[in-house]
Amino acid sequence: MVNRAAICVVASLGAWQAAGCTLVTDSFVTNGFSGDPFPIGVDTRSGAIVVGLREGGADRRAVLDVLSPVTVVDPGRGVAPTINSSDLVLLGERAGSVGMPDLPRASFDAKQVIRVHPCSQEVETCTVGSVTAGTETPFDALIGADVLAGDALRMRLGTDQIFVLADVGGSDRDRTYACDAVFPSPYRGGGTLVIAGTEVAFQGRRVTMQACLGADPDPLITQSARGADVLVVVSTSIGISLLSESAYERYRLARPAAPPLLALAEADVALPSGKIAGRLATIDKLALVARSSRSPLAPCRQFYAHHLMTERDCQAGDRDCPCEGGDVFCPVPGIVEIAPAVGLDFLIVSDDNATLQALRTELRPDQQEVDGILGTSVLRDVEVDIDYPHNRVLARCTSDACDARPAIDDPDDRTQINGCLSAPPFGP
Repeated sequence: MVNRAAICVVASLGAWQAAGCTLVTDSFVTNGFSGDPFPIGVDTRSGAIVVGLREGGADRRAVLDVLSPVTVVDPGRGVAPTINSSDLVLLGERAGSVGMPDLPRASFDAKQVIRVHPCSQEVETCTVGSVTAGTETPFDALIGADVLAGDALRMRLGTDQIFVLADVGGSDRDRTYACDAVFPSPYRGGGTLVIAGTEVAFQGRRVTMQACLGADPDPLITQSARGADVLVVVSTSIGISLLSESAYERYRLARPAAPPLLALAEADVALPSGKIAGRLATIDKLALVARSSRSPLAPCRQFYAHHLMTERDCQAGDRDCPCEGGDVFCPVPGIVEIAPAVGLDFLIVSDDNATLQALRTELRPDQQEVDGILGTSVLRDVEVDIDYPHNRVLARCTSDACDARPAIDDPDDRTQINGCLSAPPFGP
């Protein structure tokens, strides 16, 4: 027997561990090139990436979510869940049009589809967006990582475009010298999904990111004042990002001027599985920090180290050299600094939020505790490549509100990396 409520959570943001099920996938490279090198127009007014999905001769409004473990088609309330394979066509928006996307842009053959009502059985039409902000948008399908994983997904959300690419060429070193911030091996998770009597093993494709909230590289302040270290998981089904209350309190320790939790206004956001309530906070800036096996420091420490190593080696008079063992140079990973003039909106939710708890359960013990979910609003000044075939994420900035800092592996890299930092933002 299938627990329908549990499946609803699984199909939305991956909070499946409470139900004992998880991501359905094959290996990373499973299908041929599904799209083409040209942009696909998407609707992001709700915060979610909304496209069209043609399946079984019917067109549906679909949410594309890189955090969703499965692809879902809503058969309506009260219908028993089923699982089968189907050919899928991704539909994009036509230039200048507003409404149901109907332009065929990418195809995915013989993909697994779960037919289940993804939100509460008490709700006839599932929505994403925010009631508070007036951005709720109905949907009746969800495109997950299991469909996308054979390709690379490029997101250029500042211009409401995505691309389905075969992959992104070049080694990590090549991409670094092309001024990209490279995030190697960001995909985590794994387990078994049992649905409609079928048990399927999966590989994890949760896009996990280390981040530093309120990142400040000032060498004259203490490390605790340089920001708050967090672990977030990327979702493209929400605009506003989610952050746990304890993580927000850590941010306030680094930024004492931030309002206390109870002074924040109440707000909400609709995930594919249903509405979440919290309090609306503004984080002044953040840095997304790649992992480093050569120099495994905390995200805010890496942020400080990158700024220092970009300029010079440590010197005898330095109060705080980030390099260990007496070294004067240490390699630092790629970093993306995001600092819009108006800050970044976060919905602060309780530490025991069901979605965050389920993600923590899934990612243990491989990762530290998940502090939040990174929504699309943070990524509007960044072009992001989710390069599944090469097991990495690439990022480059598209506005002055963002700085991409490529990895520095050797002191000789400084000239190249400083050239990247002085270059204008990337644009289409």
